[in-house]
Amino acid sequence: MKLKPFLIMLGLIATAAFQTAISGKAEAALAVGENRRYFVDGGKPVVLFGSGLWTIIPDSSVDIAEHNAWYARYGANANRATLFAFCTSVPEGEGLCPWRRTGPGTANDGKPKFDLTKPNEEFWKRANAYFADCRKRGIYVLLQIFDEPFVEGGENRWRLNPFNRDNNINRIPGLPGGSGSGEEAFYDPDNKPLMRIQDALVRRLLDETAPPRRGNIIYEIGNEINMDSRTRKARQWQQHWIEFFQRYEKEHPGVELLLSNDTRAELLDAGGGGFDVINHHGALGVDVKHTPTGELAERIRKAVSRDFAKYRRPIINSRPCSDPDRKNYPDVVSEIKGRVLYWSYFLSGGHIIGFRTTVESWKGGTKAETIIRNLRKFVERTHFEMMSPRPDLVEGNALCLGDAGKEYVVYQPVGGTVRVDLSEIPQGEKLSVWRYNPRTGEAASLGEMRAGRLRFKAPGSGEDWALHIGGR
Repeated sequence: MKLKPFLIMLGLIATAAFQTAISGKAEAALAVGENRRYFVDGGKPVVLFGSGLWTIIPDSSVDIAEHNAWYARYGANANRATLFAFCTSVPEGEGLCPWRRTGPGTANDGKPKFDLTKPNEEFWKRANAYFADCRKRGIYVLLQIFDEPFVEGGENRWRLNPFNRDNNINRIPGLPGGSGSGEEAFYDPDNKPLMRIQDALVRRLLDETAPPRRGNIIYEIGNEINMDSRTRKARQWQQHWIEFFQRYEKEHPGVELLLSNDTRAELLDAGGGGFDVINHHGALGVDVKHTPTGELAERIRKAVSRDFAKYRRPIINSRPCSDPDRKNYPDVVSEIKGRVLYWSYFLSGGHIIGFRTTVESWKGGTKAETIIRNLRKFVERTHFEMMSPRPDLVEGNALCLGDAGKEYVVYQPVGGTVRVDLSEIPQGEKLSVWRYNPRTGEAASLGEMRAGRLRFKAPGSGEDWALHIGGR
């Protein structure tokens, strides 16, 4: 008996679907959208918000599912995470690392020395469990691969780093021991033995996570490189990774990786076209803590506008001060400024991913999560991917994101009166107008509006409000 063609095709489709399911491969991957501001994943537009635990991968005391379930409940869909870290925020003995401790000899923490040529499969198992759980819950990861503070001097920084000469058996030339700083020596692309080990780590990471296996990661090669010093070869080291990622893509046809800059402003241009995503972490140029709340939104708009015009890439702010629940950071913001930060990045066509560095901080408050939850509810009302910043359409202390004639979002950071130019609404048509409370997530209808100018006076005194005109 011959099978009919459509039954054969059905069987092939079912087999392909089954093979995809058992392989664990993602059907889509995060990519930069057509408008260059936002992302898409399987055709769905994506804007990123979050403020999760930074050390969740190396800190094996944290339950991944518990953290991510809590995180996703508030509508957060992105986390900045470090691949590995040696710091006081990771409990003693519970910090996983990509390499095995084989000895002989003891490291500066009294445990066996590392062999930087021997992968720690327990580490990779946990890292993959985190990436997979994030993918399942719709969480994207801004993944910091190398962490600059831990090559700085300090009792719990370079002293504990696996690359410290005292802590491994590999005898890599040029790397110092002790508790000073390894920064100058670590960022050296001319040190071939060192780069072989760094390359092997990054290649293993890409082999484990590159699309289609994962598809939910933006790779950030390092954190604040050259921010507090003037490391001579930081630019060449950064260029090494741009070329490394490009080679990897050529070696794996169809694989497209998202690479972010290392957050240092002065190194950004050195990367040329190598970066797909711009991280404002150390390059915002706005002193958030000391900028008056009423001026903060406009300064953020100008900073995002400046860099988008220059780079034509998605702009993310990963500054930890964006989390009002942080207790151990010098420029942590108030709840009001935290709200202005998140909303202003959205109204400026950007993304914001704060982060926390202690287990206590993600269990110790939900101010940031409440901000994210209410903003997420609002974002889901809009066709944000069709809009762009339109400061020319508003008069008063307000930001505007618009698709002229079809949809407008207006944010007033400190209330007051704003005038919105709606002259491009087609003749005879009306757009619905809603007022939204960023503090509570409540929306109230203000009726409909024809072409003309809308004058809106926010209720109360000095509180932030949002308008949604048209759209869904």
